[in-house]
Formats: sequence, C-alpha cells, structure tokens
Amino acid sequence: QGWDMLLAGRNLAEVVKRLEDESVVVTSPQLRLRERVAIVSICAYGEEEPVRVIGTENHEIYAQLHGYDLIQITNSAQIAPNLASGMDINDGVHKPFFWKVNAVKNVLEQQSPRYDWVLWIDCDAFFMDPGRTIDSVINMYSANSTAASRLGPRQWGESPEVSQLRQRLHPVASPEVSLVVATDSSGINNGVWLMKNTPWSHDFLVRWWHSDILQGPGANHNCSDQSTMQHQLLYATSMALDELWDAAEGPVWVPEVRVAAQEHLQSFHAATAATVASREWQPGDFIKHHPGCHYYKAPCQQLYMEAHSIFVSQVQAMVAAR
Repeated sequence: QGWDMLLAGRNLAEVVKRLEDESVVVTSPQLRLRERVAIVSICAYGEEEPVRVIGTENHEIYAQLHGYDLIQITNSAQIAPNLASGMDINDGVHKPFFWKVNAVKNVLEQQSPRYDWVLWIDCDAFFMDPGRTIDSVINMYSANSTAASRLGPRQWGESPEVSQLRQRLHPVASPEVSLVVATDSSGINNGVWLMKNTPWSHDFLVRWWHSDILQGPGANHNCSDQSTMQHQLLYATSMALDELWDAAEGPVWVPEVRVAAQEHLQSFHAATAATVASREWQPGDFIKHHPGCHYYKAPCQQLYMEAHSIFVSQVQAMVAAR
C-alpha cells in the first residue's frame, strides 16, 4: 500500500509538472542577459576536505567558463555583520546553515560592483551542465509575469468580495519576480536558489533572519534555515486563504516567487531523491545537489568526485569543439 501511494504521488507530480511547464518561458540554454550575476557559496570546511576541494574547483570552473563573479567564502571571518539589518553570524542564535542569509544580504548591498542577481549554491552542489547559463534559468522563470490564476471577465453587479479577489489575483502592477526556488516532497530545499536585487528581496532576507519561529521548538533543528524560509514565504498567504480564493485556484506562493523544476535548478543524488520522492539527477540537469549525504563519509566523497568528473569531461568536450 505504501508503494501504491508513492507511485500515485509520483503520477500526480508529473501531471502538475506538465501544467507548470506551460508557464515556463522557452529559452535557449546559452542565453545571456544584460544582468550582472554573482555566484555565492560557503565552503568553510577543512582545507583538505574533499567537499571543499571539489566544490570550490567545480564552482570556479563554471564561473570562469561564463564570466560570472564567484564569491567563495571559506572562513566565517569573511562574513561581516550587517549591522543595519541586525545580522551577525556570531550572535549565538543562528546556526551555520543561516550564514548564507547574512552573506547574500552583504553581496546584494555591494555597489561596486552592483549585482542584479545572485545564485546561492551549497558547497556540495555541483554544476553539471557547463553549457547552460544562469541567465537562461533566470529568464525561464522570471520573464513570465502573468498571474498564476485567472478570473473570467468582470460582470455587471459583481459582488465586492469578487472585486476584491480580482484585485488580489490581478494587481494593477505585477510584482517583480525576485526569488526562484526548487521544492521537493518535503518542501523547499534551499541548497540552490536565485535572488534578484530588489527591495522585496532585501526585506525578505531580514524577515528570514529574524523569523519568530526561531524562538519555538524548531530553534535547534539542523535545517532551521529551511523551515524559517518556508514559513516566511507561505505562512501569511496560507492563513489568508478563503473559499473564494480556493475556488479561483489562487496561488499559495507570493507573486514575487517562482518555483523551478528541479532539473533547472537542483536535482538530487539517488539516495535522497528516493527518500523524498524527488528528482534524481539525470544527464542534462543543471546542478546536482547531495543533501543528506555526510561530507566526511567515503561513499559521499565518491559521489562528489564522480559528479565533478562528469562536469569536467563535458567542459573539455566543449572547449575542444570550439
């Protein structure tokens, strides 16, 4: 019975994916926009740890290949407190998983150079398709600003409640897409995500860092950065749902957010993919992430080496073909 439910869930996910694909802008994998993009990562493991050696090399090769700036943090001292936002990784409250929030906020506040977008990538996430640009993923998910749900034409004598719903679904000015994330069956996985340099993004990072659920029972959870991120993105809208919104199939995500297909942002190694009923990395997927695989264990280190070897082989083939 358990497997039947799992298969039914997978089939439903495929149906949903086909519907979601309709909103993705068809984009050349080699597209370059007039946007300045930074890749940001923290690899603060020991200098000889395979995850740090392989992760930094993988990120460096990809960044150099496409001319992206790489901000590779290898020591906590490189993350300055953001006093204006009340962020300090040494505050005794935020675990190392939260360092990314402080780091990305600092990068987005830089003026020279000023970045339009940031790609956050965990140290154990490796670029796998050297031919795909980050710009192409940005365009696929941010270029379509149409509303997620549609109401029929305005009717004479429309009730105030429906008029208000129409305004909620179709605001006069469409909000700017500011965050692209990927999800699995357990919710958001924030090992890889894209953020645009907008006022909404700066405000969100502050709200994420100062999430009030850090005062609750989840404060000591290893992945509290993911639960707080999801809480900040979904709680307010989910609590505001009503029958009209549900009848119109209104989105639960705020309009500044887009959810990317895993193959376009991050798919997983086999064990985690099976555990959370999500996408296992396949050739052609952009990034392979290894959540739940302990960096100090030999099987995981072997997976890192295998992934990076595939990437390097493809880079060599690209260079030879030029």
